[in-house]
Amino acid sequence: MAKKLKFPQCKSKITVFPNVPKNKKSSCPMCGKKGVFEPNSFATIDGGALRREGASASMDSRMEGFFSLGWHGAHTDMKGQGEKPDTWANIDLARDCADGQFEMYFCSTDCLRAFLNACVDELEKRIKPI
Repeated sequence: MAKKLKFPQCKSKITVFPNVPKNKKSSCPMCGKKGVFEPNSFATIDGGALRREGASASMDSRMEGFFSLGWHGAHTDMKGQGEKPDTWANIDLARDCADGQFEMYFCSTDCLRAFLNACVDELEKRIKPI
């Protein structure tokens, strides 16, 4: 892994991860390989919402995008069953993203998988009793 991940990766007006200044070359946030983005091959996580008006839809400044992973354990007081009962955790990967959109870029599906695995690892660390 290239560096320790900080959460969320996308927030407010920073809606692209990795956030690269226009005058610098992009690199994969997981392995550091140079040249992520066009015109090269890459893997992405994209998300958000579009405002529908009639037959079309578009980005809208009145929307904020988000993407989270979460865990909700069973309620033992309600006789719920399952792993890690009475626990809760959440990890924001994108929060309050302008225009309701965000994009995350990786050099390969291997690095995309490593990123998602790191996110799930962080979620597991955060699981705490309610």
